[in-house]
Amino acid sequence: MTDIRVPVDGADPSVERNLVDQLEGPYPGTVRRVVVPLAESGAAAVDWTSRHPLLTVVLRRDLAEETVRVTVTVDPGGAGQRVLPPAVFAPWSAEGASVPAYVPDTADEPLVAPFAVAVAVERAAEGAAATTVTGAARTALVELAVVEGNLGRLLYLVSYEKHRLRRAAREVHAYRTLAHARRDALDRIGADVGVARFVDELVHEPTNDEVYARRLAPPAREPDAAYAHRLGLYRRFLLPTPGAVRRLLNGPGADTDPNTGLFADLPGGARFTLREDDDQFAVAVRLVAVGDPQHRTNFLAQLRRDRLVLPANTPPNNTVHAGRALPASRLAEVTALRASLRQSYAFDSSHAVAPPLAAALDRAGRVCRALGSTIVWQVSRAQDDAGGSRYELGLGVDVSWPTPAQATDLRNRVLDTGRAVTADRTAEALIVAARAAGVPAVSADGELSWLWRVCGLPTTHRLSTTVMYLSHLPTRGLAVTAPLTAPVGVDAAVQAQFHAPGDPGGNALLLAGLSAARTAWTAAGEPAWNPLTDAVARTRWAAVPTRPAGQPVDAVLAAAGLPAVRDPAPVVAALNRLPDELVETIELPAALASALVAGQPAAADRLARLVGLLRDAHLAAALPLVETGNRVLLVCSVIGLPQAGVNLSERRATGFRWYTVGLGGGTAEIKAVGARTALRPTHAGLVAVVALSYVRTGRTDPYEFRVELPDGVTLTLEQYERLMNALTRVCPLGVEINTFGIRRDHVDVDGDGTAEPLRPAVARTFRTFQQRRHRGVYDQL
Repeated sequence: MTDIRVPVDGADPSVERNLVDQLEGPYPGTVRRVVVPLAESGAAAVDWTSRHPLLTVVLRRDLAEETVRVTVTVDPGGAGQRVLPPAVFAPWSAEGASVPAYVPDTADEPLVAPFAVAVAVERAAEGAAATTVTGAARTALVELAVVEGNLGRLLYLVSYEKHRLRRAAREVHAYRTLAHARRDALDRIGADVGVARFVDELVHEPTNDEVYARRLAPPAREPDAAYAHRLGLYRRFLLPTPGAVRRLLNGPGADTDPNTGLFADLPGGARFTLREDDDQFAVAVRLVAVGDPQHRTNFLAQLRRDRLVLPANTPPNNTVHAGRALPASRLAEVTALRASLRQSYAFDSSHAVAPPLAAALDRAGRVCRALGSTIVWQVSRAQDDAGGSRYELGLGVDVSWPTPAQATDLRNRVLDTGRAVTADRTAEALIVAARAAGVPAVSADGELSWLWRVCGLPTTHRLSTTVMYLSHLPTRGLAVTAPLTAPVGVDAAVQAQFHAPGDPGGNALLLAGLSAARTAWTAAGEPAWNPLTDAVARTRWAAVPTRPAGQPVDAVLAAAGLPAVRDPAPVVAALNRLPDELVETIELPAALASALVAGQPAAADRLARLVGLLRDAHLAAALPLVETGNRVLLVCSVIGLPQAGVNLSERRATGFRWYTVGLGGGTAEIKAVGARTALRPTHAGLVAVVALSYVRTGRTDPYEFRVELPDGVTLTLEQYERLMNALTRVCPLGVEINTFGIRRDHVDVDGDGTAEPLRPAVARTFRTFQQRRHRGVYDQL
């Protein structure tokens, strides 16, 4: 197919000039083509006596979807003034195309005296009114040319159709491009990619809050512009990479530039943000002897003898290391590691740690020494057979908490860019990495997490005001409780728990979320709520009365997005089956509770703000219980609650997955999910019970990315539909795209300019652009 950007006649697009130049033999002198200068005023003159002249209007540039109309007036202002019929250049005419404007009658006299003309030009884009072209724009658009001689007129006549052929070729080529295709050409492109033109429209029904597709009245169909916009999703090569998705949604440019991509029509040029900062899994391991307890005892003794690092320089420890079947070079490395650890840590003679943990602790000690600090960290606990999942395998140590002076000194030293660089290249690289990652103030990071994290210790868990737990595994306070021994064929209770700092017994995320929400709530001038202990909460749940339907409090709770519990018996029974550490109950302030029971609209707004704070703190669910005496309880959780489900988030905020690993012939079965599970040993030996857990803190899950918009930006139903189809187009295999925030906070369903949360049924009512096609079927669309 000829490219519309390449002239079919070569470098010179003028058909007449090419014909004249190619004349041979006696003919070259019989035809002459002369360009007539056109003034910016539109005046021109053929100021010589011409022979059989033909005046043509010549196009000086390619046309797109526009029409040019040229009106020539002969002898303007004179006695013989004549306005000639307009010369029209149709859309897609090519540069060099010409239209005859004036052919003097030379039947009796071949010579024509000089004459003047005036040229008026109008231009009309497709579907728009014509506008007059004047001045330099007119001379840049058209020119006049005179072809002289009978042979010249004959050549022009026989080649005239060539202009139309060139224009038709350009039009056909243009209609195969999405930018210029119209009507049936667009439908053919849509058939190629499996995307049909819509014959319906999305409509919101306010009565029942439903969204459905309403068929357009024939012959109405989707406009060309909207259809071409949808087809643009599928007429490009797309790899599902982060950069490609950003360019598709936002167009090129920085994050501060306006949107020029598929969603350039967003208010204020808003751009989408893609987040892919995953929450780490937490892991904990607990050893259980099946049958004979000696299985566990022997394993831990062998672990200490053959694998663990014993930092203290004592004869028994030295004998243990010297007796290991390792190359001399490796033994020398371990000896150097033990000596380096002793420079920065105070270990007891019985302390032992896993080799990866020893290496990470050593890196932290080397960083402290490279910074010029003389701090020596006191280690109070390391590998301990009776230490539970945190200590029995040597995967963590208890270290003294730094004093404020020590923490401030280390922070000042690492931020000092003028300090002398030491010869320890590893420590210097870690110092640079810590500085680049950011070093929080001591008031916000008194345990120096920035130091431990950059050295390979992601877990810094506060046990008390003087001791913290460090591990090279991400545990986040996770601990597994299980019996040391279990008989074959008998279920053993196993439990996992995310401990909050200080190990108070509650779930870390739940306690931290309630604390953050309470701080924000009281900072806004609201009275503090009253937290209840587990025992008191269960007693209060049991006393919640049955309520009839239609009470004012029900409407207020619904306005805040919370369920109304009228029959509490099954709900309380289900609550009592939940683990204590995953549920907390608060009693709302008395004034707020009374206003809620009275059904005051202002109370609904206050309760909605409280629910928003709990949601921002990453809690998963909240369930109100209305007591007698105008009292209201709010049950909060990081998992789903009865009747409420997961109503603060898209999914539960914490979860546990269980595995068993047989050691020395031991095997066992375990229920795979849940904070509490049952272990059933099947063969005698030793079993490692592994808990793989997560805590959602607002980041993404592994193999997931999230699409977000700035606060206050809303999508219409059409834009939401376009977004969901675009994300379907670029969704990589095995990756989930999280649009919960978009569906909750950014879709304006009813067109009032305010976003409404999409119900699950409504969120899935968008139409699918691309349909599956069957082999051999072309016109099914």
